[in-house]
Amino acid sequence: MAALPHELTINILCHLSRWCSSIDNPDFIKHHLSHSLKTNTNHSLLLRHCGYHFFSVNYDSLKTTQTLKILGSCNGLLALENDNQRIFLWNQSTRKSQVLPSTEIGLAGFTCYGFGYDPISDDYKVVRMRGFKPPQSGKESLAGFDLASEEFRSVELPDFCLDEPFWFGIEALGGYLCLSAVHSELGDIVADVWIMKEYGVKESWIKLISWNQPHYIPSVVVPLAFSKNGKKVLFNIGYKWFSFGERDKFVWYDVGSERVENVETRGLPSKLDVHLYVESLVPLNSNAQQ
Repeated sequence: MAALPHELTINILCHLSRWCSSIDNPDFIKHHLSHSLKTNTNHSLLLRHCGYHFFSVNYDSLKTTQTLKILGSCNGLLALENDNQRIFLWNQSTRKSQVLPSTEIGLAGFTCYGFGYDPISDDYKVVRMRGFKPPQSGKESLAGFDLASEEFRSVELPDFCLDEPFWFGIEALGGYLCLSAVHSELGDIVADVWIMKEYGVKESWIKLISWNQPHYIPSVVVPLAFSKNGKKVLFNIGYKWFSFGERDKFVWYDVGSERVENVETRGLPSKLDVHLYVESLVPLNSNAQQ
């Protein structure tokens, strides 16, 4: 029996997550992650309810699987915090974790966290900020933190004028920086979604979606991910401050036809915060714990 070509074998293994969990080769791990990101496969949704109560939901079937407590996610690694405020990383696919060194920080002021990948050092970093002061550029802009240089930089917003804005949000969508805004326009509630095609270049902002919602309740409209064929966007619709008895929900938005399709998901709380999670084989340091 003839042996399969090496490239074909690798491609087959990338589609079998259980086999992949036992393979530690760095090149294979990067290939597996790249395949998942490019094909929108091996994805899950992370949903937050009432503070630190989290649910993990399979992206394809949208069925609840387990409860989590999480600060952020990147390339299949989760940054978690326990009741003693110790932060650790966990790969849900390989079931390995690593406790991060404890650092002393004052208790006063608001604390926010960031977690991401630095391609220069090929490492992952957790950033904890309390009462930080973003750079002043004189224009409406975002404060971006460069994980490589560990410096803040200003990211300019697209040129738009919104009447009665209700909510702004920043997410990552398909590898791009994504800005979403819910606002009032001629009496209607409109959700606009912008993506930055070239990071840091203001002129590369393009409006991906302008969606007139079929109701008059201001809501939080969060784009989560493109469909596998790239023609639809999965949204989480939340009613955090304007509930009126409404439940948070998922919808598919067809970019071409501009049609909206509701997604029925059972067994979830009525109010949620959602994050996209991609399964990967990214390893932790040698002292990672099982």
